[in-house]
Amino acid sequence: MKEQLEAIRRGALEAIAAAQETAGLEALRVKYLGKKGELTAVLKQMGGLSAELRPVMGQLANDVRSSLEQAIEAQSGVLSRKALEARLAAEAV
Repeated sequence: MKEQLEAIRRGALEAIAAAQETAGLEALRVKYLGKKGELTAVLKQMGGLSAELRPVMGQLANDVRSSLEQAIEAQSGVLSRKALEARLAAEAV
């Protein structure tokens, strides 16, 4: 499960960094963090873990979720600034 979480983190962070539009970024958010997302699917498997492993994996899963949310927020800011710059450049006389 640890490997699964790390693989999700790596893949998601790469995809988020490569996103060039807000619609694509939103699709990635849903893909990884949505109700039927990859991270959510892994979290649903945690009920089968032993009592000793559950807190450790839960903390790791929360760290992954937090890092993905931060990356999405940061990329959203970058895309917003790019859109504003493009709009200002188009409106310049």
